[in-house]
Amino acid sequence: MRLRLIAVATCAQGLRPSTRRRVATMATAAEDAAADARDAIRACDSATLLAECARRGLAPDDAKPPKPPRSSHVVGGPRAASENSAAREADLRKALAALGVDADDVAAGPPAKAFATFCRPRDLTNAKGQTAENAAHQIAFLHRHELARRAEHLRNTDAAAAAREAKGLTPHPLTIVLDNVRSAENVGSIFRSADCGRCCELVTCGFTPNPFSTSKLAKTAFGAEAAVATRHFESTRDAVLALKGQGVVVWALETVDGASAYASAPLPALDSPGVALILGNEVTGVDQSVLEHVDHVVEIPTHGTKNSMNVACAA
Repeated sequence: MRLRLIAVATCAQGLRPSTRRRVATMATAAEDAAADARDAIRACDSATLLAECARRGLAPDDAKPPKPPRSSHVVGGPRAASENSAAREADLRKALAALGVDADDVAAGPPAKAFATFCRPRDLTNAKGQTAENAAHQIAFLHRHELARRAEHLRNTDAAAAAREAKGLTPHPLTIVLDNVRSAENVGSIFRSADCGRCCELVTCGFTPNPFSTSKLAKTAFGAEAAVATRHFESTRDAVLALKGQGVVVWALETVDGASAYASAPLPALDSPGVALILGNEVTGVDQSVLEHVDHVVEIPTHGTKNSMNVACAA
């Protein structure tokens, strides 16, 4: 019906005014008829549904209530504490102490997540079955497993460094700094690029995932997370100041006014401590407070509709 109305309106453009008026009247009448037909169908469907409910002895009010809205909990953030959270945490701390684990030293990642989940469960009804002692044993196991994973990572990193040294492969004086990059997949990919470029170090900052906080990097790093030296700073600004204190020239890759193409930026002397390149968050880029401390801001020239690219691709 809609296609017919469009065809009628299109043909009417070349007619005389009086004829166009008649065509418009016909089109309006056709639209009204279509609307009446739709209303009739709805009425029939409703009547049929009510009749079927009556036949089965059901009342419309017996219908299931709508599902409650989803929780407003933000992934990555702590759940709101309940009236039982403090007592649950106290019991869990006591149970962990009995196993020789200090609750304040629980490793980040799965152990810390299990600790927080017991203290602030999603559903208290389902949480009643788990005792603090059972949760403590699980957390203690996860804690030992995480520490073992980190120790293995350090051994693999040392082995990779020894292998490069045996081959005479000296790392290039280029340090990659990640300023609050959220995606573990992006970080893993950047580790792989850093290994291919034989960068001397990759520094993670803020909430950037790193080999010591999660094993998810392995999905895209393919083992490169153990081949590149790395360290973590809670603040990107502190990382920049530490690198500058070592004599490293610090660049930031960001699309701002005054940024120069990366290929034309002035390089330091070959015998200098090198260059550090800051890559920023996927959405907000390099933080403004960090840009105030860098030596140069560079950009990758783009020629499309977008002025930036994915952070892993940029690396």
